[in-house]
Amino acid sequence: MDERTSIRVRDPVHRSIAEFAPRSPTFSEANGSKASAECCSATIKHVLRQLGLTVTGLSALSSGRYGKKSPYFIPVSFPYRLKQGITPRVCQIVALSQITGYRFSDWMRICGFDLRLVIDLQLQLDNERTTIINPGILSGTRVAITAPSNGVAKLYPRYLFAKIGTRDAVVYPRLVPGTIVRADRAFGLQLCGNESIENRIWLVEHAGGITCCHIKRIDDEHVVLLPNLPPLTAWPLLLWREVRILGLVDLEWRPGLSAPFRPMSPRTLPDSLPSGGWSDPSALSFSRLLRLSRCRAGLTLRQAHEMTTRIAGLLGRREYTIALGLLSDYEAINRVPRHVAKIISLCVIYGIDLFQLLEAAGIRVDDCGKSSLTLDKATEPYKRNVDFAWRTTETFTSVA
Repeated sequence: MDERTSIRVRDPVHRSIAEFAPRSPTFSEANGSKASAECCSATIKHVLRQLGLTVTGLSALSSGRYGKKSPYFIPVSFPYRLKQGITPRVCQIVALSQITGYRFSDWMRICGFDLRLVIDLQLQLDNERTTIINPGILSGTRVAITAPSNGVAKLYPRYLFAKIGTRDAVVYPRLVPGTIVRADRAFGLQLCGNESIENRIWLVEHAGGITCCHIKRIDDEHVVLLPNLPPLTAWPLLLWREVRILGLVDLEWRPGLSAPFRPMSPRTLPDSLPSGGWSDPSALSFSRLLRLSRCRAGLTLRQAHEMTTRIAGLLGRREYTIALGLLSDYEAINRVPRHVAKIISLCVIYGIDLFQLLEAAGIRVDDCGKSSLTLDKATEPYKRNVDFAWRTTETFTSVA
């Protein structure tokens, strides 16, 4: 970041979670049923007719662009398979987006996978450790962040969001478990005077995962994370190698009701967690991204499996469950899951942005210049089953 950048440091603002969170999707009984699959198939055919395409023509275009042996290939039997309840592969949805010129997220929604579901599930699921969440509103301002390993600056979303863990609120009661914080990545230690650094709350990544805490500067290369409570250590840490400053907390959304806080003990921190050394997310393979994200969330494979089981229970859709052995396989083989539901579950429990996960698997989604796919009156019979019914989150109240 440029030290000449002039940004006014503001105290964190407290808001209601209801202002932050999207409305929660409620799945109707038709979702996942044969009727819903038929509606999906009919909607795809209608969109193709609007573009002057047939399913045969779509199949030929996908064959010419990707090849028949590619996972992106869309066979002529594609609508029939949908009617039989066989969900499309994520690569096929990418191909639909590329060929038709409509956004990937819109095609995902038509196929029964609303990406707004990720943040809703992350708000409902609790984790002992603080975790990154993806509200889907990070496409605004971007800032350049320079990696010390190669000195190359890349553009990243300006804001990061995190949910305070049930046992990781080291600055309790300043931040209670379940609080959502926003961290401004445009701020670095060099942009704040020494007098203000220790009074601010920072989102940091260290050997124990993600934490919100205070920072005491030792010199230009070392800092101490405060207060000295688990999972933090009292020893000075080397910037970028042992600790990474993710951003300055400038907004907070607090829950109306918070579970009793049970602080961590030193024994709670496993010795197997990787170093907090920073890695460029765009340079990570799919399997390594999963492993680092799981360790950062402080989850064992068994705990991750239990979380996916809870997701399946909340949605009433067992395909969102990921078996213990399958979770292990995903970290061993560099291949994206066949089922889109399992990809969404991975994003929810590990706090990974869907587009980042797909890019790590070699699947690039480019929505630049694409049109929004809105269902008009001609598709009204199908729209009722494609859309979700939305309800307002009522478990959080304003503290302003």
